[in-house]
Amino acid sequence: MAEEIPIDVNVGQEFFAEQVSVSHSPIRFVVDFVKNTPRIEASTHSTRLFTSHSVVLLDPYLAKEFLSVLTDNIGKYEQKFGKIEKPAALLKFEKEAHKHGKKPERQDYFG
Repeated sequence: MAEEIPIDVNVGQEFFAEQVSVSHSPIRFVVDFVKNTPRIEASTHSTRLFTSHSVVLLDPYLAKEFLSVLTDNIGKYEQKFGKIEKPAALLKFEKEAHKHGKKPERQDYFG
């Protein structure tokens, strides 16, 4: 008869990411999920931006497996709900920025 091993599960807090960046070193991939929350200071009525990060470190093999699973799930999602498109508001923002000679910069990692 196999011995039962008790398992304690620490459920993490959900995190809605608005941005994600990825970098790597020879031994790991760093996936940085970012959330920005604007807040208005009551005393000064000025706006402050609070940024939260949730960083996940993956060894190269697990990063590759994650990519495979994510690709598979995106394919299934698009079969069921239709192609994932860039949101109209983001397209409008990019068009306005381009009109003013600004080009969005792509970053691999920040934090």
